[in-house]
Amino acid sequence: MKRFFRKLLSGIFALRFVIITLLLFFAIDTALAVWAPVERSTLFTRNDYEKTIMSHGNETKYEKVLYGNSTLISSYIEEQSKSGYVNFGLDYGTARDLYEMLTQGYLAVTGELVIDLNYFVLLDELETNPTYPWHRHTFEPYVYFQRDRLAPVINGMATNIMHRSSPLNLPVYDDMRKSVYHGVLTDFELEKGVQRYRDLFWGLGLDSYKDNLEALAQIADWCAERDVRLRVFWGPWNNDVPVPDSVQAVTSAANEVLTGKGIEVTDMSNSLERKYFHDVGHLNYEYGAVYFTEVLDKWLQS
Repeated sequence: MKRFFRKLLSGIFALRFVIITLLLFFAIDTALAVWAPVERSTLFTRNDYEKTIMSHGNETKYEKVLYGNSTLISSYIEEQSKSGYVNFGLDYGTARDLYEMLTQGYLAVTGELVIDLNYFVLLDELETNPTYPWHRHTFEPYVYFQRDRLAPVINGMATNIMHRSSPLNLPVYDDMRKSVYHGVLTDFELEKGVQRYRDLFWGLGLDSYKDNLEALAQIADWCAERDVRLRVFWGPWNNDVPVPDSVQAVTSAANEVLTGKGIEVTDMSNSLERKYFHDVGHLNYEYGAVYFTEVLDKWLQS
């Protein structure tokens, strides 16, 4: 009997130790998530969501938002615009990303939301930036979620210590600019890029767009419930490149979703000449973006 009670007590103490350890782990992890050292420190690279928020005074609530992916980043110059829209372009940003931001509290829009749409914004299989905060799973530890950004900093600190240097003698990432595109590709360079798109994306059917088409409908419902004006435009497409059937198909599918929700859709895909483009869909920043911002501003203010 004594042996039984000893085992019972031993088991209880072991269970208490495990529970206390888990509680301590969750407390530390929660504290780290609230403190957000990776997002706050200039020792770590910033993703486009963080750059947008930090360059706007750490605000997440805006009256007017213009959302899109890398094509928007390189086609709309917010500082030049007079429309008052925040350029919320995210590299690899999708419709699902926008819906997750809106519903998880990472972005609030109070007045008007405009989406710069193209087939990449609707492509389910496109790799996105894993460091966007809404991609963190419920019970995923903060340190594990940030592992891709923590690893090079920790390695750099260890290397500095080994060389008897200050562990904080590391690169600083304080640039809030997003990646844009410059110049116009040659015919050979453009064709090389087109072939890559053709091999990777243009053979995909509508099944590869189902989740983001659903997210598009959910965004429309979210806006309707909050009396937010939602408009959509199809961004510029280089007319020197024929639009593939798969892109036309997803365009039609998205228009059907939007029309069914009563959303205003404007097609700007054929609005610009080759000289304004860097490649198929990205405008060159020094020329195309300047011109397109003026064109878009007139529509945004309508």
